[in-house]
Amino acid sequence: MPRATRSASALLLAACLSAAGLAAAADGYSSNDAYLPSERDVGSPLTDRLALRMSYIPATVHTTLRVDPTGVPLGGTTLSGERDFGLASSNPDGRVELMVRMGERNRLRVDYLQLDRSGDALLSRTIVFGNQTFLANEEVVSSLDWKTMGFTYTYAFLQRRRFEVGAGLGLHLIEADAIGSVPARFQSHETSEAGAFPTIALDTMWRISRRFAFTGRGQYFGTTVHGFTGSLGDYHGDFQYRWRSAFAVGVGYSYTRASFESVTHGTPGRFTLSLAGPELFARVSF
Repeated sequence: MPRATRSASALLLAACLSAAGLAAAADGYSSNDAYLPSERDVGSPLTDRLALRMSYIPATVHTTLRVDPTGVPLGGTTLSGERDFGLASSNPDGRVELMVRMGERNRLRVDYLQLDRSGDALLSRTIVFGNQTFLANEEVVSSLDWKTMGFTYTYAFLQRRRFEVGAGLGLHLIEADAIGSVPARFQSHETSEAGAFPTIALDTMWRISRRFAFTGRGQYFGTTVHGFTGSLGDYHGDFQYRWRSAFAVGVGYSYTRASFESVTHGTPGRFTLSLAGPELFARVSF
């Protein structure tokens, strides 16, 4: 993870924990409170059975792309989607997440992320993009669409009244589509890839006070096999306030990085995308 991202994450976590201490004091909550759920409990991520979260992420995006000619591994030009093709490096993004708790310790999380961008730029160098060659000083028009849907199961191996840690496995369905064209010469090349990628997941939840909670999670997996190298990491932390028993709002930080490269003759190429930024969200739960 880049140093700037680590620093931002550390500052956010410190701010969340400081605010959490103040929130707990303001709530008059302590670990010795023996409140009656029917009188005082407004619920928390630890007790929710079903939850839907909708997030807004003003994300910073970095993309590295190499589209090789058909059957020619490493034959394409490695380029930056933002610098070479003019794709926006700052892109407001939305994310939807559904959580279902099955029993006391089993949870299933389903999340969906879509990032669609387009660019228009004057090339500063000659670029080989798939089966086309785009020359320096030509105008190139491009688009890059990225979609992922994740299914993550975790089991709470550590569970306390106000704290829970779970581990499990995730499966991510990924689809990417890239188009580059030079309208002046009627040149165009499009490439699309889709597949499934696993991750190992770790989740944690901490009920700081009656209305305040902190949740965090991380998922990662990397592999190299038969000319293919891939890795996927997804990290998130948030601090949320339970405004009503079924409604919460919060702030957090998310970082996602996907990197895939194939040097086989079938589908050669490289794609790396990182997406990072603060997050604002609303959460409805039962």
